[in-house]
Amino acid sequence: MSNLINQAITDYIKSQSRNKIIFYSQDISALQSVNVGLRISESIYNLNEPGRIAMRVLFELDSILNAAIYQHDVFGKHLSIENIGILFEPELKIDFVSLLDRYSQNNLLFVKWEGELDAENIYFLTKENGIKINIKNLSHIAI
Repeated sequence: MSNLINQAITDYIKSQSRNKIIFYSQDISALQSVNVGLRISESIYNLNEPGRIAMRVLFELDSILNAAIYQHDVFGKHLSIENIGILFEPELKIDFVSLLDRYSQNNLLFVKWEGELDAENIYFLTKENGIKINIKNLSHIAI
């Protein structure tokens, strides 16, 4: 990890904000990221009750994310997630902004983001053809 990125992260950690979210696109070697898509897919692979899939996914997602909170010498308590496209599947009914809010209040939350973003919004995929998610009320940085 470059010193510039490391400095940006440590400066951000020191800031007084309700949430601490870092969107990143290039791998950060110091992080142990949880592959959300893979882990959710594995957890519901044999689910026999398709009508209950949204409820089951929420339960599994909380278990997966809570188990992936680590302590780091520099970053402190943090969670790092990647491959999050499954969270945007309409039938799963996941409130992504609420999820970001919940997991970034007590932890530093790293989100590997492969879509686009601007000051107030993130776009799953692209601005033109993707899902627009307003995050202006969540403290965040992009590195």
